[in-house]
Amino acid sequence: PRLAGPPPPPGPPGGGGVGRAGLGGATMQVWSNDESVQEYKAFLRGEGPTATVDGPSVLVGGNGRIGSFLRERGTGEDIIVGRGDQIPLEMDGVGVEFPVYVCVPEDEVESVILACPKEKVDDLVFVQGGNIELLLKKYGLCGNENTQAILNFNIASVGSKPQDFRVEIGPDSFGEPKIAGETCVCGKWADALISRLERANIQGTKLFHRDWRRHMMERMVFQSVVHLVGTLHEGKSVGDVAKYYSGEVEDMILEINRALRGSLALTLLYGVEERIFALAAADNVEWMPSKVENFKWRNGVIYAISKQAMDLDFDDPCAMHSEYLQYGRDKGWITCDLEPYNPY
Repeated sequence: PRLAGPPPPPGPPGGGGVGRAGLGGATMQVWSNDESVQEYKAFLRGEGPTATVDGPSVLVGGNGRIGSFLRERGTGEDIIVGRGDQIPLEMDGVGVEFPVYVCVPEDEVESVILACPKEKVDDLVFVQGGNIELLLKKYGLCGNENTQAILNFNIASVGSKPQDFRVEIGPDSFGEPKIAGETCVCGKWADALISRLERANIQGTKLFHRDWRRHMMERMVFQSVVHLVGTLHEGKSVGDVAKYYSGEVEDMILEINRALRGSLALTLLYGVEERIFALAAADNVEWMPSKVENFKWRNGVIYAISKQAMDLDFDDPCAMHSEYLQYGRDKGWITCDLEPYNPY
């Protein structure tokens, strides 16, 4: 059953007039650079940069759940740097080539970037759970060489065993397994990070940034849509959302996918709904209660697309998402401020 509050989502855009289609065509043109195409082809041919090897590293905020996990799977020679402390330029026996794992919440990432010596910013490894793309773009740290990770596993407390979210959902048309909740890494230090993950029996996949970005956006959609729909249904678990309210999730994803194409030049990977429902139904995930949180780095990214369009007198391209947010806020089920994130 659909909620009594927010109206049903609008259907696919029809014909004339200025609407969602106009958002991409009229105001958000994308410049194409042939260099990035050639880099991608080289990556597919296996001609990318030499694989990095795990070794002594620096961990900023290395005493939390993720930092402790990475430290315990390292070589035993890591340096822990506290928040606000100086990041070293060199390490004994290593020299200047080593990764700097940024193991802090999203709201603290910018302070780490600003405190990092300019010689080491390209060695920063971002392992945050939210979508920090706009922040990284502000500092030019969102390219093929910059290391970012989607860590699709849960660590309940410091030192506890990680619970992998990875789910196989049958073969695709080529006989290859379809995977939901995949841990993915891109950038210079991808191989080094994957080595640490493998020591914990977490399978990591190395991707080109272009492909990794689509996986990252899919995770954001899962975090934003499934939890929003569940919150407006009395905080149902994410498993119940997949089981009983899949229609609402699918309708919202359809809108968001169209908006991502027009605003961020990105299309979610084919089969996104199947993977999201499989992940929501997984044993390590299905019990989790729905909650709209970490707004700035999840729903706030989508809401920013809506606000940008409406500020330009276009229709809201994610109207269903916006209406659900406002309805939940009015009812007191969502307590965070509905302010879209702007790093500038």
